Parts: sequence; C-alpha cells; structure tokens
Amino acid sequence: MYSISATDRTFLTMRRPPVAGFFLDFDGRAPSVAELARRVAARSGSLPAPTCLLPAGRARYWSPHAAAVDPDAHVRHWPVPDGERALHDACAALLTRELPGRARPPWDCRLLTQSSAAGRFRICFRAHHALSDGVGIAHSALALLADAPVAGPPLYPDAGGGIRAGLRALRETAAPALRPGKPWHALRRVTGPGGGARWAYGDVPLARLRALADTHRASVNDIALAALALALRSWSTELALPDPPSPARTLVPMSTRTPRQRLAPGNHIAFHRLHLPVTAATLRISAAEVRRQTDAVRRSHRRDALRALLTLPCPPASGSRALRALVNTRLYPFAVSSVSFPQSFTCFGARLSAASLFLHIGDDEQRPVYLSFTRTPDTVRCAVVTDVPRAHATALPRHWVRALG
Repeated sequence: MYSISATDRTFLTMRRPPVAGFFLDFDGRAPSVAELARRVAARSGSLPAPTCLLPAGRARYWSPHAAAVDPDAHVRHWPVPDGERALHDACAALLTRELPGRARPPWDCRLLTQSSAAGRFRICFRAHHALSDGVGIAHSALALLADAPVAGPPLYPDAGGGIRAGLRALRETAAPALRPGKPWHALRRVTGPGGGARWAYGDVPLARLRALADTHRASVNDIALAALALALRSWSTELALPDPPSPARTLVPMSTRTPRQRLAPGNHIAFHRLHLPVTAATLRISAAEVRRQTDAVRRSHRRDALRALLTLPCPPASGSRALRALVNTRLYPFAVSSVSFPQSFTCFGARLSAASLFLHIGDDEQRPVYLSFTRTPDTVRCAVVTDVPRAHATALPRHWVRALG
C-alpha cells in the first residue's frame, strides 16, 4: 500500500484533472499500435502506478493492482496530418484531452505518426498528476516502452534530514505570501478567452550547454536556468512592456523519490524558491547568481530536509489548502522543472532523440506558467505550457535558445 499525500489530494480535488507526462521523440520505424498495445499490456500488470485506480472518498492509500490495463483505452494511434504545425497542434490538444475514465487507471499512451515522416514518430505518455509526478511517470514509461532495462532520471537515497531544516525550507518557500511583489505585466496580457492550452519548445544540443557549464563553472541545469533569466527579459522587451520585476521569483519542483520509490504511485516532490536574475547583462553574470543559489540548496541538504518534513502526518484538507495557496501566479509567476534521461534507449528499435516533460493544470484558478528542461543524451529541450490568455508565453523557448547562442 502507498499513502496518499497532501499533494496527491490537492490534484484529486481539482475540478478538471491535472495532466502530466512526456512527449518522447524517436528516430526509426514506428511500431504498429497492436505491437505497442501488446507490450504495454504485458508489462503494466507488474507496475504499481499504471494499475492504480483513483481512490474514492477519503481513502488514505493507493491500492496497486486494483485494475487491469485495457489496451483499447490505454494505447491509441493518432495518425497526424503532415507538417510540423499539425504535429504541434495535435500535441497541444492532448494536454486537455480526457484521460481514461474512473473505472480504469487514469493514464494513456498515444502513438503519433505522420506519413511524410516514416523515419520518426512521437509517443505521448500522459497520466493524472495525482497518480504520479514527472520522475515517477518517466520511470513508468521506461518500464513500459524500452526494449531493454535502462537508467531513468536520478533517484536520491535518503541521507537524513532534520524536521527543523525542513520547516525552515518551507517557511522560505512560503515567504512571498507576505510580500507578493510587483505583478508581471507580461502575464496580465490577455490575448483571447480562457480555457485551452498552448505548448511550445526549443532545442539546444547538450554539448553546447556542457561547454557553457565548463566555461562558467556551473552545472548544465544552472546554465539552462541562467539562460531563462535572459530570455524573460528579452521576451518582455519584445512585447514592449516594462522591465520584469527583478528578481523573478520561480517555484522549482524537486523530486524526493528514493530508489525504493522508483515506481511508486503518487507525488514525491517538494519545492524550493529560485530568484532568476532578469537584470543580468550577460550569461556569465546570470549563471554566477543562479549557481550561488543552487549551491546553497545543495549545501543545506534541502531535498532531505523536505523529504523528512513530508513524512509528518498532515490533515489532507490543510495540506491541500497550503499547496493551492503556494502554487499561484501572484506568488510565483513561473514554475520550472528539470528532468534528465541519462541514457538513450530504444523502443522497437527506434532511438530516443528528444523528450519534453509537460504539465497542464486545468483548474479555474490561474497557475504559474510552466516550463521544463528535459535532457536526453544529445539534446536539452526547453518546453512551456500555458493557457490561451497567456499564449504569448510560448515565445519563451525561442528566446531561451537565442540566449544560449
């Protein structure tokens, strides 16, 4: 049995299901939908998250192996018209497409193919966000799809963290509630009616980010975040709006999954605050400031401290209210995740070439614009998910690519 956290409960109580997952791009021959369905059906029965049903009422635990996978409902083929625009629109539509119903585990796997692209295909693996977080979804997807076992995103053994340190970290993350700061004019711009989702991405070779990381004595993720700070400023300039508030408060989800929890259902995430230096004139200055903050997070063992805090009993309603209060545009205009596939893998002989983590929270309340950095052995993909009123935020990956030269 796996306990249902306050984070899971928050996602379960949202009026419209929040959807998380990955777009996985492969180079090679696409499998038939029958081949893909047979593999998924044969492997899913031994995995905890893909066999969980959404709990009823006030259930406190996930019950794995509660339902079998229905290949007709969980694996679909979507032949997409030719052209990048058509593929892009199909992916944006999947962000709001309904998941399998309550009688079935709430996830699916979509095979997207185009007749003009016989040598490549895309798989969209989606799940109700209460069922799993991004790192958990990645490990489940690998277990279902990969031709051979392969390492997934890093997992972090419990090194021990004090409750007191966790409370300090939580207080720091919640501090903006006391001083919300200036609004982001760029995010108040309305370009159309509410509802719907928009998605965009930009790719940069991993070798380019590694070279910059070596030059600036930072991590690849530090460089990605530093370039995002520059992108936010150039984006505001392009919109002819006032300079964005400095620094830009950003909410950073952080996985607390241990190796033992690799395939466990539910959310195993905490958050920390990052100030993006949007006034930095150069990538060097921006990277130094980002590194100063991320080094402090690592030195404080923030991940372990928050993991310890999350083990404390918390009334579901209280935890849900706290999370809803924290994750909103007034406090954090942006949320930024980072996930890494450290090894390439094949699916029916086709090699993974790029991937992007996505999250769409379809609740009525305005949420932060969501960005992700997904690393594969050759590529880092910056993706953004936003809503129709803030569709202009889809330009951010283009500015991010430009900031990296």
